[in-house]
Amino acid sequence: MRLIVFGRNAQDAEKELTKRFSDSGVELHVLGVLPPEDVVRSLSISDVLLFVRGPISTRRGSAIAGIACGLPVIAFDGPETAAPITEAGLAIFSPQRKGDLGGVLLRVLQDEHYRALLAQRQYFSWHVIAAQYGEFMRRGM
Repeated sequence: MRLIVFGRNAQDAEKELTKRFSDSGVELHVLGVLPPEDVVRSLSISDVLLFVRGPISTRRGSAIAGIACGLPVIAFDGPETAAPITEAGLAIFSPQRKGDLGGVLLRVLQDEHYRALLAQRQYFSWHVIAAQYGEFMRRGM
């Protein structure tokens, strides 16, 4: 298993992550802030997006990018978690329940049907976005 950590202040967690994953067989890559093309590259080789920095909402660009790339997203909810993000096929965990993130991750990785269900995108897939742009252009022209 490979864990790719990127985003603002990712390097701050590198020492702790290295310690936690030593002797686990997890290949750890801590990359920090990436240019857009590297974000896309990192997401395209991933099986799941763990969104753990805070509650998921439509204001969280990296979560939206993962959803748009067709990744199952594991996150926790908060006061700004509402439609349409809640309809995007999220696997929600509770940060208050010890081990819940691990259990949800294990289910997503082991259950192919569940993973495929999460990857279905009603609002954020590139196909849906392209269709909406096309419809807008047809009506506007």
